[in-house]
Amino acid sequence: MKKRNLPLIFGGFIIVILAVVVLFPRCFTSDNPYVMEGVRATIQKNVGLSLQGAPFAPSKENILGTDQLGRDILSLIIYGTRLTLELGFFIVLGRFLVAIPLGIAAGFGNNLCKSIINFFSLIFSAIPALIISLFVLNISFFKSLDKNQSILAFVVVLTIVGFGKLAELIRERVQGILSKSFIDGEKAIGKSNLDIAMKNVLPHLSAEIMVLVFMEMALALSMIMELGYFGIYVGNLRVFQDTNVPINISFEPEWASMLSTSLPYITKLPWMVISPALTFFISIFGFNLFGEGLREKLQGKNSKVGIRNIPKKVYKPVAAFMAAILIVGIFNFGVNTYKTGKAKKQLSSIMDWEFKDQVVIGSEEADYTANNLKNSLQEIGLSPVGEDYISKYDIDKLKVIDSYSFEVDSDSLVLGRDFSVISNKDFSIEGKVYKDEALDLFTIKDFSIFDGKLLVLDEDVYSRETIADFSNIIKEKSKALGVIDVISKNEKLPNSITGEESKDNVIYLTKDSGEKLKHDSNVSISIKTKTLEGSGKNVLAMIPGSNKNLSEQVIIISMGYNYLASDKESSAKKMDMMLEIAKRLYDNKENQGRSIMFAFWDGNLTEEYSGVKKYVAKPAQSLEFANINVDLTNMDVKGDTLTFDEAQVPVTKYSSWGFNHQFQLNLKGKGFNINQYVNKKKVAEIVKNPNSQQVMYYVGAVPTISMLGSGENNTNKDLIEKKFVDVLVSSISKINY
Repeated sequence: MKKRNLPLIFGGFIIVILAVVVLFPRCFTSDNPYVMEGVRATIQKNVGLSLQGAPFAPSKENILGTDQLGRDILSLIIYGTRLTLELGFFIVLGRFLVAIPLGIAAGFGNNLCKSIINFFSLIFSAIPALIISLFVLNISFFKSLDKNQSILAFVVVLTIVGFGKLAELIRERVQGILSKSFIDGEKAIGKSNLDIAMKNVLPHLSAEIMVLVFMEMALALSMIMELGYFGIYVGNLRVFQDTNVPINISFEPEWASMLSTSLPYITKLPWMVISPALTFFISIFGFNLFGEGLREKLQGKNSKVGIRNIPKKVYKPVAAFMAAILIVGIFNFGVNTYKTGKAKKQLSSIMDWEFKDQVVIGSEEADYTANNLKNSLQEIGLSPVGEDYISKYDIDKLKVIDSYSFEVDSDSLVLGRDFSVISNKDFSIEGKVYKDEALDLFTIKDFSIFDGKLLVLDEDVYSRETIADFSNIIKEKSKALGVIDVISKNEKLPNSITGEESKDNVIYLTKDSGEKLKHDSNVSISIKTKTLEGSGKNVLAMIPGSNKNLSEQVIIISMGYNYLASDKESSAKKMDMMLEIAKRLYDNKENQGRSIMFAFWDGNLTEEYSGVKKYVAKPAQSLEFANINVDLTNMDVKGDTLTFDEAQVPVTKYSSWGFNHQFQLNLKGKGFNINQYVNKKKVAEIVKNPNSQQVMYYVGAVPTISMLGSGENNTNKDLIEKKFVDVLVSSISKINY
């Protein structure tokens, strides 16, 4: 009876299982590896409500338990298989790409290649490769890299420390092949060294290389595991201070990071360490077994190995397996491309309604837009938040600018883009500009110099409050026409809708528009207002979470849907983007552990009747369970630059901060420029009177990623329009904290 090759069979079985896990992770777990569950509440008899914090022991819900952030260990291992094996594969590929040409050239007698191999073999024989890898990869620069950069760093470093011995082995095999008599015959007929290497040496060497690939994969995984033991691993590494000890956290599912972060718990919570360690052991064992089995299978065969020379029992399953991987890869790519394209086509029909020139709270245009947003969200399949998609709230009479003209010499300024006016009455002004950068407001003695003129003051010199106070003083002491307030470059124009009685007409200009004003420029302003009354209408919809333990927790994606005529194109595009995000996340709803709420706020052009303020004061769903709010209200839709206000996503809210950090890294990876906004106001001032962009965090305690307009944006580029939705959808789906 023929002896069975058990190492080949068992090793092949383990490798096939690993490949299936990489290709079809959802067949092995329904949990999302990025979902965190920090606290569990249970009701116990005679005890009442009991709260327990992560990590949680193995149970029906979590077969292998959870880590210290409440992430399911089984799902981390399943989804971490791809990243861990991918890292090992690229390390092996890098070593062979260096070792094969160097080893062959050295075998033919090339002195330079001999010297390189001897040098690296000697260095890493005297100093263990692990020590050098630890020293290099522990440098803070490498530890701060994101996932893709970390993979590249690991591949380069572990290739350098590991190719020497492999190249030495290949050189010995090449020299053995070159000593054969048939090589002399090849040389006698005039073949060059390159021909001999390609047509004679490589085919005879290929059997050994096939075996070495699997053995090197086992060595690479061993090195990754050892580095993980010392706290070096791939991923977004950050340190958070626990009550007792600092802990290392990786936001990426990867076996080495799991091993590293679980070591402090080895005595009290052994399941956290055993699971990744056992996974490494089985995988390394499998690759070693298969390599040894393959060596045994090929021993005694013709050393010249091509497809025809490999036993059918070996190459047929391998060929079938490789073909299956290729077919599945192409199929997945095609399905994803088809789904994205289909979602966009469906969205174009869903969004088949006309955008009005201007949408202001209380207007017919606002009612029209709210109803169309409701219909679009309903058609996508989202559920209402509460009894209906539209949540109404009362407003008083509002004054809004109905028509206007603003002429500066020969230029016309646009409301909302170049200027704004806070006024509840009609007025006309015609006169000249008084602009003197050397003017000191606190030393003016003769106020008559402002008679019949509009005084220009700059917020880079005086605060807005000082300018407002001075406008009252100048009105009392002179016959000035009014004051023009030039706001700072990164500030937003005040809203021009008001319900309050206006005592004076302060005119606000952007920095760019203010620069058009010269001393004695001719200015003509005409403002006509109208009254609006009715109700505000927030439009709210929800994708329920698929994880029963986390579905009550919510990720909010929001924007204000009111706009002036100057912002029609931008606001319409943002509504398109919001609905596309909703459609694509809904189509992938089974992968969303937490619920996702989409909010279109009314009244975003006025602080008095801001829809988000009304919602925070009386939420339809408790904000206690809201993890993060992604606010797109003031985001640019053209260009390649996004400006983030990070003050509302503190590191103390580590899951929200982690999402924000990874989201920005993902954007940078797609070519976006990321700027950071610094608010000059003190936190105490903001808390006292937060605006509509701040109220969700400072009153509702919901960490908020607020993206602001950037004056530095290159509007000739369309990166935001083309890639932003893809990155946000991917970030939420993959890192659903």
